[in-house]
Amino acid sequence: MIGQDFRNALHQGNPLYGTLLTSTSPKSFDVVLSLHLDFVFLCTEHVAYNPETLSWMCRAFKAAGINPVVRILEPSPYLATQALDAGAGAILVPYVEEVEEVLSLIGAVKYRPLKGKKLARILHGEEKPSDELAQYLTHHNRNNTLLLNIESEAAVKNLEHFAQIPTLDGLGVDGFVIGPHDLSTSYNMPEKYDSEAFLSLSTSIIKKAKSLGISVGGHTGYRGSLELQKRWVQAGTNIILHCSDMLLFADKLQADLNELRLIQGAVPLQTTHAESI
Repeated sequence: MIGQDFRNALHQGNPLYGTLLTSTSPKSFDVVLSLHLDFVFLCTEHVAYNPETLSWMCRAFKAAGINPVVRILEPSPYLATQALDAGAGAILVPYVEEVEEVLSLIGAVKYRPLKGKKLARILHGEEKPSDELAQYLTHHNRNNTLLLNIESEAAVKNLEHFAQIPTLDGLGVDGFVIGPHDLSTSYNMPEKYDSEAFLSLSTSIIKKAKSLGISVGGHTGYRGSLELQKRWVQAGTNIILHCSDMLLFADKLQADLNELRLIQGAVPLQTTHAESI
């Protein structure tokens, strides 16, 4: 599901399933296709992809009907348009906090190729584009999706403002994605994902987004994260962005090897790598 179909599914609140891919191996492409995912998450904020390889991955997955969601490095409209040029079907922006940041990102994703002072005047309602220009911009950007990471107190406070920014063909923001690592740190409870305080916080964000009519989900980018993802789904998420290829590989391999160790009378290993994405 790519392009406008992906955006429509978000606006309708349909469940969409995906995972983070860190492997650039061509072999992994065939495996991912067999999983019937709706999207793949490619994170240029934390994963070192070669730019040319990233672009090939985006185009290959789009050709297979799986939307490539690319997280850019920072809330930059220039990085957003660069990712779209590389083949991204959706842009995920990390650590947005201010309305002006979101306005500039909406301009990059939903009004390209407009830039500069003319774009700023249109975004701030100081100038209305001609009918011809409006039709062109709407058609030109119909397949582009904008998602925002919600990762800080400031972002949570501005959630309603982010959700209500209009464009030429509807709302500018298509969905919110909770980033639990940064969010838990911002609220002074780092990595306490199973605490009642964090569960209350994250589920309240989900309920708020749903009340605003905006798609919402979260990326559980750490090992052993299924329980948190389940709690979010129970709370009403429809963007199910679960874990990553490498972390799921580690969880499954350790579980299998522990079963084999038990047969041999060995002590199961309980070590986990603490890295979060």
